[in-house]
Amino acid sequence: MRLFLVLLAASFTGTALSVWWLSGFVPWFLLPDFSFLAIVFAGLFIPGPLGLLAAIPPALFRELTVSAPPWVLFLSSLSLYFLAREVSLRLFLRAESFILSTTAVLLLLESVSMVILALLVGSRSFSALWVLKEGIRVAWTSLIAVPLFMDLSGRWQRVTE
Repeated sequence: MRLFLVLLAASFTGTALSVWWLSGFVPWFLLPDFSFLAIVFAGLFIPGPLGLLAAIPPALFRELTVSAPPWVLFLSSLSLYFLAREVSLRLFLRAESFILSTTAVLLLLESVSMVILALLVGSRSFSALWVLKEGIRVAWTSLIAVPLFMDLSGRWQRVTE
């Protein structure tokens, strides 16, 4: 239960910092998506129903703070959790390079799926500058994930032992 509360607090604090405090000063692509990181961490490191329970509040934070059609981001966040859970069950290694590549691939999959959904709905076209900014966001969030995940998983292992 302690890890659930830590993820909830980190997700809410990161979302609050990114959306309400820093969004007027820092460009959007330099703000890491802490709710995304909390969902991926829950999928990779928290087993069983507690992992799903830990992924629901960050998914709600993403749904409420990002402008998208109703329920799209919540459902995509939950599918992201289940994908991370499958990666964890099938082939996950606790190495920094694997965490970096897993997080980057999951972020890229989410970005591509959101672009496809936006294009299917008939939304605006995407420019090369937007693709560059999205690439910076993916790289930056993935780089933040490595020390964050290693620290949290190490603490979680010490607590369970």
